[in-house]
Amino acid sequence: MRLAGTALFASPTAALLLAGCTPAPEEESPGEQEAGQFETGSYEVDPETGETRAVVNNEDGTTTMRAGEMVVPRLPEGFGLYPGAEIRNTIQIGRDDATGVMVSLTSADSPADLVAYYRRQAESAGVAIELDLETDAMSLIAGESPDGTSFAFQASGATGETTGQLTLRRGLN
Repeated sequence: MRLAGTALFASPTAALLLAGCTPAPEEESPGEQEAGQFETGSYEVDPETGETRAVVNNEDGTTTMRAGEMVVPRLPEGFGLYPGAEIRNTIQIGRDDATGVMVSLTSADSPADLVAYYRRQAESAGVAIELDLETDAMSLIAGESPDGTSFAFQASGATGETTGQLTLRRGLN
């Protein structure tokens, strides 16, 4: 199975994409058996925190994922969480130097305030905003930096209950 970084961020059900990676309980996970053959990985949910952890081994290497409300997002330099925002969910993915993070959050501030905050961060980090979309229901900005970091931020709602989703990735194909 080849993991597509964009596919993992296109859906909040990324953990379900990896659920099929767990060997059946009666099977042994042999690891690398012959050149080009790898164990498929593992998937578990912490019963106390609800955190999901998954590992996928394939020809691209070992990809890890952590997801949950209590997972602390590892954001690239120059990016931070909106002041006072509450994290609802984080999906953190990594493989060697390739990384990706998707943070779902809420804030009492307006969607426009959150979009302006993340626009400033993105532009300061060298991201060229290539998509700027605003509808009655939501606002979306997205772009890429010269080092290949992809950025997107989407916000919707009204003052008092704005939901947002920050997505950053680099090197995941």
